[in-house]
Amino acid sequence: MAIAEMSKMTILGKIAERDGLLNALQRTGAVQVLSCEDNENAAFLQLPNTDTAKESDRVQRDLAFLVGLIGDAPKEMREGMAKDGFGVTLDEFYQVAERRAQVEGVLAAVESLADRQAAYRAEVAKLTQERKSYEPYLVVPCALSTFADTAKTAVYLGILPTDKVNATIAALSQIDACCVHSYGAAGNGVAIGVVAFYTHRAEVDETLALAGFQRCPFRDETTAEAHIAALDESIADCLAKQNALVQEACQMKEDVRLLKLYDDYLGFVKEKETASEGMLSTQSTFVMQAYVPTEAVERVAEAAQKATEAVFVEAEPVPRTETAPVLMKNNKVVQNFEAITNMYSAPAYGALDPNPVMSFFFSLFMGVIMADAVYGLLMLVGGLVIASKRRPGTSLYRMAKVFVLGGIFAMCFGVLFDSFFGFDLLRTVLGDKPFNIGFYSGTYGGFYSKYLDAIEAPTTIMGITVPSILLWCLGLGVVQIAVSLFLKAVQHFRRGQYLDGIFGGIVWGLGMLSFAVWVFAMASDRVTFDNIAMYVTLGFIGLGILTSGITAKGFGKITKIGGAAYGLINYMSDILSYARLYGLMLSGAQIAAIFTKTLAIETLFPKGAIGVIFGVVIILVGNLFNIAMSLLGAYIHDSRLQYVEFFGRFFEGEGELFTPIGSTHEHIYFAAESEQK
Repeated sequence: MAIAEMSKMTILGKIAERDGLLNALQRTGAVQVLSCEDNENAAFLQLPNTDTAKESDRVQRDLAFLVGLIGDAPKEMREGMAKDGFGVTLDEFYQVAERRAQVEGVLAAVESLADRQAAYRAEVAKLTQERKSYEPYLVVPCALSTFADTAKTAVYLGILPTDKVNATIAALSQIDACCVHSYGAAGNGVAIGVVAFYTHRAEVDETLALAGFQRCPFRDETTAEAHIAALDESIADCLAKQNALVQEACQMKEDVRLLKLYDDYLGFVKEKETASEGMLSTQSTFVMQAYVPTEAVERVAEAAQKATEAVFVEAEPVPRTETAPVLMKNNKVVQNFEAITNMYSAPAYGALDPNPVMSFFFSLFMGVIMADAVYGLLMLVGGLVIASKRRPGTSLYRMAKVFVLGGIFAMCFGVLFDSFFGFDLLRTVLGDKPFNIGFYSGTYGGFYSKYLDAIEAPTTIMGITVPSILLWCLGLGVVQIAVSLFLKAVQHFRRGQYLDGIFGGIVWGLGMLSFAVWVFAMASDRVTFDNIAMYVTLGFIGLGILTSGITAKGFGKITKIGGAAYGLINYMSDILSYARLYGLMLSGAQIAAIFTKTLAIETLFPKGAIGVIFGVVIILVGNLFNIAMSLLGAYIHDSRLQYVEFFGRFFEGEGELFTPIGSTHEHIYFAAESEQK
């Protein structure tokens, strides 16, 4: 439950054995090679291997084409194609390099498919364009060759703009021995035929030109309709051939796994080449620097020495005051919350890991916001189902597990606040039953109204009446702020800054806790306890203000005191931010109650069978909508409380996550033989 200590390892070896050594280091999963920018001693940089980059581009291009082509097939034909996230062993990963000839054959077959598809598409485009050119002459009932010139006459067939038809026909009719026939509308114009003696050809040409006449360029021995029918057959034939390509691609669906595996292998090869660029080297030797978790130094050194005897390994721990990659060491539950923290920023190498504490508050606050037993159960079941279908460690898997834990808290608060899909089940069953605990004797309904009702249960402080649940939400906020101050103190203690830790962290944290006790003592009319808590609170806060400049120098001791006093306003505004817990909980509960109790149970159910049916639909649809919106609000506002109110006092971010060489893959993950999918 901390950030692992890193060591900077220096490895000296022979260039001829560098590739094998990098493979051995990758197998450990514990080596992050320094990039060129990180290595201050980088020299004699080698040019990257552009052949690998070109080969990788080719594999990715062909893989995308093959997957896309298979994606056009019916679902039953696509079944069995490898999807991203399948497991392979390390041996299989490295052995794919030996299948280069097989990969080349698959790529050649895919490129043949691509070439044929491109040819068919080009042919379809060409035929479609030709068909479009013939369409205006569908109204002409005779063969297009009929409109060829004779020995003494000029014959025309073409399209006139619709608005010029009448005037043009009238003008042509004035020409001696000129015959005009209109075949009807053709697209944006009208198809006409014209016959005139050559002696009047110039006059006819001029008249048609002025009208915007477009002469038919075709002289087929068939009608336009027959020609279009032939084109349609050719287009259908090309489309059938394209569909055949899809079926042919589906026969290669098992090759998708090979291409994806090889693509990730090439990514590792490129990573090794990039790492090699930043190494100090001579003609025969190289020096590599890398970050390794201190606990894994011996294992990494042993792996390097097994890979080659001609190697020298040296490691030195990186002080917490310096910069190094961040590897968080948490249990399986807390690991899921690292994704939330990393969306804000990874913690710095020398800082505290906030996840063990943050995970509890995040789950607690999500439970308060949702506060419905059935909602919590759905979160629990839904999260487990999603997680079961995802690979452990992925972002979606971790977020699903976060909602599982939030669901457990939501179930608890749902029972506490008597909300079961918005229905007050406990009050309905136990409302009039005796309910006796140490500080209350009466019925459960009376107990709920006095202490648990989110709206009606009152609390009076200094003459001001507020809902009790709102006060408890603010109290949770005060506790979290106090914890953040204690973590701030721990941060200072780790660095030997004991005065800052005591007076800048512990004193203020105790002041926050005593303030919460003071407020709840006032709310419960415990006068003696109220006075004690008040003096303790004022004492801690006063001490915190007066000692705020204890480590400052000169005039800074005075200015720090003024800043600390003014900072009390920030504390109050941060505490009030936790009112969002109450607001979101109340809004979700009221919406659930409206759908379930008001609309369904009280309004529709009494109307008989039809009312019950519609009531059940209202309950299901309305609550599913409500849980979706509530989950979104819970996640966003819960995250905000962690990022702003909690992290703001101790968290040091801008860390770089530890990324071992060969650990980032697009399609695969490394698994044991039994875990392969």
